[in-house]
Amino acid sequence: MPVVVTGLRELNRAFQNTDRDTRLGWRAEMRQVAEPVRRDAEQRAISAIPRMPWSPRWARMRVGVTRQMVYVAPRQRGVRWNKKNPGYRFEQRRPNLGNLLMDRALIPAGEAHEHQTEMQLERLMDRVAAGFNGYG
Repeated sequence: MPVVVTGLRELNRAFQNTDRDTRLGWRAEMRQVAEPVRRDAEQRAISAIPRMPWSPRWARMRVGVTRQMVYVAPRQRGVRWNKKNPGYRFEQRRPNLGNLLMDRALIPAGEAHEHQTEMQLERLMDRVAAGFNGYG
């Protein structure tokens, strides 16, 4: 379940008028808000998806920050091929892995941390507003 922050794009646009350290600090703070979801999604992927403990790198997640959203996504992408022997794959294909990660790891982790994420976002917005108003 996504936590929707209205006005995030406009807030990011306002940060363009601030100094570089403030902008980078904002991005780092937003990344920290999503960190508990990332950790929980990794743990859920290992425990809830069959055969995932034997290839745990496919369970690793990353946090991304754009102007419009903060997201958690799998770190590993695609299937690696051996260029010397084109018929040999390093990894077996799992065409349903994306759906499994979404249904059994990412969505449950997001729902489990929804309240915590909202609270952290509110505190972050309060600190930002105090900084803009000269109280921080």
